[in-house]
Amino acid sequence: MQTQQPKQEGGVEDGMPSTSDFVKKLYKMLEDQSFQHVVSWGPQGDCFVVKDMNEFTKSILPRMFKHSNFASFVRQLNKYDFHKVKNTDDNQFGEHSWTFRHPDFHADRRDALENIKRKVPTSRKSLPAPQPTSSRPLPPSLASPSASQTDYLQAQIERLTQAQEEMSAHVRNLERNYHDVLVEMVGFQRNMAQQDGLMQNLIQYFLQVENGECR
Repeated sequence: MQTQQPKQEGGVEDGMPSTSDFVKKLYKMLEDQSFQHVVSWGPQGDCFVVKDMNEFTKSILPRMFKHSNFASFVRQLNKYDFHKVKNTDDNQFGEHSWTFRHPDFHADRRDALENIKRKVPTSRKSLPAPQPTSSRPLPPSLASPSASQTDYLQAQIERLTQAQEEMSAHVRNLERNYHDVLVEMVGFQRNMAQQDGLMQNLIQYFLQVENGECR
């Protein structure tokens, strides 16, 4: 009698190690060469880089993870203990790129994926005894912001920064156009003044002719 193989969660196959569907999809996404211009492994294969957040959110998230919310994607990474790291060379991928790393997530270590586990929620961890000076300790969400909240706020800040840069570029373009218009107006006024001077000279000449002053 044949033993039926268990169905892979979410349809992710290729004999990957036993781990969550999210981690499997993440790994398969980075194996897809058609995504390399948007998201790929880092140079050493020990991290992955989202090079274009807008394109990633618009085209890859819906295809691989069935949603288009980058902040939700970052929160999911945080649940599996992935951490956002600063690029050592910002010019390599662009200043708006996002790099994430996990000690067991490597391009050449597929077998290590089974070590990537979902973190235990904070509410399930044992809480320290309350301090005698406070009868009602602050909730964890108020005591210190979570990593996912920090990442979300950072994403919003970077979006606002990008929007501000685009607005500044638009203002500079308007200033250049305004300067060009002023130059044209000054040139037009100069030509009008020259034409007025010529007309005055012609009128003066005709008056002199009529008066017999010109020979």
